[in-house]
Amino acid sequence: MRKQITPLQLAMLYTGSFLGAGFLSGQELLQFFGQFGLWGLAGMVLTIAGFAGFTWMALFIAKKTGHVEFDKIILRRNSRILRVLFFAVFLLFLFGCTMGMVAGAGALLEQIFGIPALAGDAGMTLLVLAVAAAGAAGLVAAFDLVVPLLVGAAAVVGILAALRLPMEPISAVPVSSGNPLLGNWLFSALSFLSYNMMGAITILVPLTREMEDERAIRRGLALGSGVLTVIFVCILLPVMWFGGLTGDAELPMLALASRLFPALGLLYALLLLCGMFTAALSSLFGITARIEARQGGPLPRWQLAALCAAVFAGSILGFKNVVSYVYPVCGYVGFFALLGVALHYRFLKRADRQARPGTPV
Repeated sequence: MRKQITPLQLAMLYTGSFLGAGFLSGQELLQFFGQFGLWGLAGMVLTIAGFAGFTWMALFIAKKTGHVEFDKIILRRNSRILRVLFFAVFLLFLFGCTMGMVAGAGALLEQIFGIPALAGDAGMTLLVLAVAAAGAAGLVAAFDLVVPLLVGAAAVVGILAALRLPMEPISAVPVSSGNPLLGNWLFSALSFLSYNMMGAITILVPLTREMEDERAIRRGLALGSGVLTVIFVCILLPVMWFGGLTGDAELPMLALASRLFPALGLLYALLLLCGMFTAALSSLFGITARIEARQGGPLPRWQLAALCAAVFAGSILGFKNVVSYVYPVCGYVGFFALLGVALHYRFLKRADRQARPGTPV
């Protein structure tokens, strides 16, 4: 008999599925929310509510149908063309995540140690390639240790900054001209919601076999939403309050930590670097696992090397540019996946209502 996942365990899994190193660096929240000021806070509320809503829909679909494959959660009907399309979209998302983490590592090494970003990108790419080629997938489990430490460090940095540094006023900017892909607070929030949900669905849906009680699932999602709100606030408010102190730093929370205490900045940098490595490795394994499943055999070493070379080439864009352009594109494309989840959920709820009159939608 499988051990059931408790609401607290689900809350931690749910929260962790959204917390990549890019999120905890502050750059993602700055790009998608911080530049809009008070409207960005409204986008944050909308996004957290969307995370809970679409996660519940995906888990409900998985419970009802028994499917745990990404494309079968999105699509109710067996359309080969659409399934191939969403398979390609998901690979694009994972590739973008891998590229973003490699670029982030280069930015971090340059910001803290003065190592050229390109050299940092190359070093991280070679490290990820070496570990992936050795088949050490178990190292991805280190992510479970790194993320809680990063969350705690981010909370400490945000609280200390609020206590020790002068705050800047937060304006309300519904439209920004800084990035044409993120020009409106609402579209920006929806893009952030959709590209993060694609990763969360793949992490959480396979665990539905250990989630027997729908009431417990709701409690877990409610608790996880509360934790996620605290983390959002601890990172988003500091990058808005102290934007003048962090300047154009590619890793705002790291710059803020270093401004407070150099030792705190170094600790945050090391944790963030570990988070970027494990996130890049897990995303790369996600790509290779799906390609191997499609072609029915292990990925040849030369193909893995070519994939890592493409990641390195993309990382040359720089972390800030990857977040500014690659992530939003993944988000807008992923919006159609969320639409598919919503339609699939509505169909199943309607079937439930017809089978049991009086059941609420």
